[in-house]
Amino acid sequence: MGSLKTLALAGAVAFGMPAIASAADLGPGLPPPPPEPIALKGTIGHGWYLRGDVGIGSQSIDKYEQADVTAFGGKFFGKTEEQAFFGGIGAGYRFNNWFRVDVTGEYRGSTSIGVNDIVFNPFINGNQTNTYKGNMSSMVALFNAYVDLGTWNCLTPYLGAGIGVARNRISGVTDQGVLFVNEPVGPVVSTLGTASSGSKTGLAWALMAGVGYEVNKNLTLEAGYRYLNLGDAQSGRLVNAFTGQAQAPLKAKDIESHDFKIGMRWNFGDPDCCGPVERAPVAYAPAPHVIRKY
Repeated sequence: MGSLKTLALAGAVAFGMPAIASAADLGPGLPPPPPEPIALKGTIGHGWYLRGDVGIGSQSIDKYEQADVTAFGGKFFGKTEEQAFFGGIGAGYRFNNWFRVDVTGEYRGSTSIGVNDIVFNPFINGNQTNTYKGNMSSMVALFNAYVDLGTWNCLTPYLGAGIGVARNRISGVTDQGVLFVNEPVGPVVSTLGTASSGSKTGLAWALMAGVGYEVNKNLTLEAGYRYLNLGDAQSGRLVNAFTGQAQAPLKAKDIESHDFKIGMRWNFGDPDCCGPVERAPVAYAPAPHVIRKY
């Protein structure tokens, strides 16, 4: 019996020697696989955000109208160009790293307006002029869409467009001119007209470009340019201060502004572009078990 056990053990060792030798020939084992690429944190990310903006606009009015001036074949000349300060707030949503939308509302402070007209007076066979002065302020609501053009060192340039409504208010209008009495050769008397405040609501639209900088996962700063078309505005009816005669309102047409603004976005739960870099966990394959030959 003992001889049989000895023979069986010897046979098992004999048959196992080639496998042991082959394993030993593998040497110290295969090197572990290379680590996975570094997992960089995202760019500005996506999600809900709140925003606030302040800025200054170069606001201009190239065209004025007044029904009585038009009826007598008169025309306006001169151009209004003033600086308007504005501030606004809004809320939006980022769908992905390249597209976002928001809704904004802003108030644009009062600016001066002024223009002159020239009207041919058939009673004296000559021209007469009037000078109009007043103030204008606006409230603007826009729905905006933006395309972000990629992120470099946490800087993200963007292009955008907006459409909405503007409510423009003209107040404090005066009309200083002349009144000819006992036509056609009577004396000339200075006149003064005033107008109550008037408001007009209409279409507004905008084109934008700028850059955003992500300070951290919640705060993004912005600087940008915007072309804004505010539509039209009008005063109340003009009334002659001496005779009480009422005339049509003064209208401002196609109001434009070239705006430069800075702002901030407060993002909810966005990844941190400029935070510390995180590495993905690396799994190493265990080295094969080595059996040495003796």
